[in-house]
Amino acid sequence: MAATKPILKKGLFALILVAIAVSFYYLTIWVTPYYVQKKFAEKSLGVINTPQFGDQPNDENSRVIPLPNPDFLYSTINYDLKDDVLKISGIVPDSTYWSISAYQENTTNFFVENEEKVKAKFEYYLAPEGSTSEVLKNISKEKIIYSPTTKGLILFRYLVSKAYPVKTLTELQHGVTVEKLGR
Repeated sequence: MAATKPILKKGLFALILVAIAVSFYYLTIWVTPYYVQKKFAEKSLGVINTPQFGDQPNDENSRVIPLPNPDFLYSTINYDLKDDVLKISGIVPDSTYWSISAYQENTTNFFVENEEKVKAKFEYYLAPEGSTSEVLKNISKEKIIYSPTTKGLILFRYLVSKAYPVKTLTELQHGVTVEKLGR
């Protein structure tokens, strides 16, 4: 009987250790996306429902850390739909890659469109899921983006190419507008 006590103690210790490790693992998976989004929002200086523009691509001799893909121009809109439905509009370049993506507060993607589907101009209405706003009554369903959360992020990507150099794309990028339409 005396020999089984150390084995029981070791087994109990191992079981507690596994329980702590599993708890930490799941807690990390659940908390990390919210932490990332919060840090991104802080970096945006609290600018809500307004386009923000990423740095321009670095030249090859630059000592600056490159963007995720240095061939792209990025812009974002940190949104809060608590008080408003948002109208987001702009111009789509016709011969280079362009995309719009929407992410909820925990960084889960729920909407993506690109230049293949959207031609010339885009106009979307961002509203909370289940919204019955009067503003949306006469809007085509294809133009309405329903967000599962009231806070999140819209991400635009523009591919720099020979047809669209940085200067031209920057003008298109800065032409994106966000209008607060109310409830």
